Amino acid sequence: MQVMRNTISTNLHDDIGASLSNIHILTVLTQRNISNTENATSYILKAGDEIQRISESLSDIVWNINPKYDDLDQLFIRMKRYAADMLDGKDIKADLIFPEVVEKLSMPMDQRRDFYLIFKEAVNNLVKYSDAEEARVKVSADRHLIRLEVEDNGKGFDVNTLRFGNGLQNMKQRAEKWKAILQVQSKPGEGTSIVLDMRLN
Repeated sequence: MQVMRNTISTNLHDDIGASLSNIHILTVLTQRNISNTENATSYILKAGDEIQRISESLSDIVWNINPKYDDLDQLFIRMKRYAADMLDGKDIKADLIFPEVVEKLSMPMDQRRDFYLIFKEAVNNLVKYSDAEEARVKVSADRHLIRLEVEDNGKGFDVNTLRFGNGLQNMKQRAEKWKAILQVQSKPGEGTSIVLDMRLN
């Protein structure tokens, strides 16, 4: 119970607190630039994006601590819905492959959250930066291992010159926390592939 309380407190502070502070700053900037329609509109739109992020973060926190979602089949349903919505919103043709769970598989709350957030970051990066027309999201699992594959046919990038931004760095840290293997492969003009292998605890 104490671990759960600490986790919720940290998530609220990190995910929600930072966004609320940013919204406050954007609101002040809007007030200062009220006579400049272009600037004020820009700040309001950014604040709207932050509010959307808070809504998603709260939804993720509530979902993650609910014990009825411990089973991986519930995780897969949420992942598939999220990927479908994000990719469809960018008119990216999606091939979504998720297992039909025969036996009951589960994941500890913290591990499930980190796996889901790695997945979300991979899909978000694909949607924002790849300029892809097609994408493939595949998840496979057995009693010992869960694998995530996110691939696209977009513009790609040079992994040797890439500076890991906050998104990729967070993915890497979450994977290392569970001694998981995260592979990012890409070449300019040849798309991107992200593969995560995480052992089930």
